[in-house]
Amino acid sequence: MSNILFVKNVRDLQSQIQSHQHSVIYDYENGEKICKLCGIVVQDKLYDTELDINFCKYKSDTNTGSPRSIILNVNGMSTAIADYSTKSPKSFSSRKEHNKIEFLHKIVSCSNRKRNLKIVLDLLDRIKDKLSLTSACIEEALLYYKKALDRGLIKGRSIKELIVACVYVVCKSSSIPRTLTEISQIVEANEIFAGRCYRLLIRELKIIQVQFKPSIFIRKIADVANIHERTVRESIDMLLAIQNESLFSGKNSLSLAAAILYITCRKHRQKISQAKIATAANINIMTLRKRLLEVRTVITNTPFLN
Repeated sequence: MSNILFVKNVRDLQSQIQSHQHSVIYDYENGEKICKLCGIVVQDKLYDTELDINFCKYKSDTNTGSPRSIILNVNGMSTAIADYSTKSPKSFSSRKEHNKIEFLHKIVSCSNRKRNLKIVLDLLDRIKDKLSLTSACIEEALLYYKKALDRGLIKGRSIKELIVACVYVVCKSSSIPRTLTEISQIVEANEIFAGRCYRLLIRELKIIQVQFKPSIFIRKIADVANIHERTVRESIDMLLAIQNESLFSGKNSLSLAAAILYITCRKHRQKISQAKIATAANINIMTLRKRLLEVRTVITNTPFLN
């Protein structure tokens, strides 16, 4: 009971607070100032700005502001110059001076690099919305594009194809099942030139090329083709058993997943055509048939899969 303080009026309370000011501690979770000698709650419902300095000492990984992003640095801040008719006479001595300042502002704010990056950000926003990519993927793609821009790789090439290549590199490194065709269709880019830009980025930026795991495409194809869950699971098990075969090295992961899914469907007597599987996987039917021959050869030579 020695820590409980009884006061008669507010004046006695204020004097007690002043005398114990050196012993005030902070309750960061509840936002309160408390005297550790007598237990008085000196102040409650404190704002974050008031406890910001002390809370940073209490917890070093505090971030009171918005997260940093290289996209915000690219956007920057815009400046608008009002019309001459809306300005007061004291602002500009003449219309000629106003036009001169407006012209100089356009030259400064619309450099080639800024205009280029503005187009890139619009394309990245469109790709992000259509493919449901995270902000981290978009930032990484922008970082690859800025590296290519600094090295002069954009000269003589289209912005669309190069940004498609950057997004495709990020998707492969993050194991996101997105093909070059899907990304190219969103921004209406040429898939062939986008593939050339992709190989250029791999070569010039010395990016370690990561092959897609075929298993991530099986469920994607099955959802489009309306295939049973039991068939999907057995296809994944079969794929994990044969994906390390040397026969499949360098092959398209999407076509390999489609071939194994078709074989499993035929095994369970599920009625589905090769054309439907090829359409769901967005590949050529001849590619599917070639991969079927290779997969059947491996399955025949593997006893436990027969």
